[in-house]
Amino acid sequence: MDFPPFDAGRFDTHKLDIVRLAWCRRLHLDDRALDTDAPRVEHVVDTEDITVLRIAGTTLISGPSWAVDASRTVTGQAGTDRTWMSSLLGDRSERYEIDTHTLAYGSEIGHSIDVHDPLISHDAAHARNLATHCSAADVSEAFGEPVSRNWFTLLGDDRPADSARSLAAAGYSEEQLILADMRVLTDPEHRRRGHAHVVGRLATNDAIDDGLIPQWRSRPENTIARRLAARLGYVEIGACHTAALRS
Repeated sequence: MDFPPFDAGRFDTHKLDIVRLAWCRRLHLDDRALDTDAPRVEHVVDTEDITVLRIAGTTLISGPSWAVDASRTVTGQAGTDRTWMSSLLGDRSERYEIDTHTLAYGSEIGHSIDVHDPLISHDAAHARNLATHCSAADVSEAFGEPVSRNWFTLLGDDRPADSARSLAAAGYSEEQLILADMRVLTDPEHRRRGHAHVVGRLATNDAIDDGLIPQWRSRPENTIARRLAARLGYVEIGACHTAALRS
């Protein structure tokens, strides 16, 4: 599957404004800092850490003054690869740990799931049990940040719920009381069976019911996660690059 270039026209404009507001608050900007048609927004901070955020047609550079100055020599806008950030850092690159995620957002309740009458648990213990069957890398990517509530774990139906195996789980944490930052994890032995689609759909619908905008972050190379998001109706409208100074 080829992923199209960011196209904010495929996403509700009112909800796009709300996404921008959430990022402004997360990055301690004025609420309307990203409410612009300008291709670039600059924000000088007192730390050495850097954030390059692409939302629709605007790239935000938030970092120390030297990074903001250096960004003016980098052409184009930040995409999903590390080229833009690497160009900004120049010979400082080895001093930084770079992390990149694509940003996709959902806005529509979906009604189709791949499993009829699934057995779902909302107990976080079932999600923790699932993590014991997955690689450390998968667990870190899916649950690297805490999920506050709203767990949906699909259980195998071949035994009672208290001893059933956890097949896939999804949950989310709230960002600025505006976004629902999604997490999805599937047992490696039970992938490609539609389980992630089931829990992803349920968690997404729950977030929308709560008045939140679901946010799906994926590493650019994780095409499976990005395909799943697209299938669930999420629209990729940006990417976030962070560069943290190595300790």
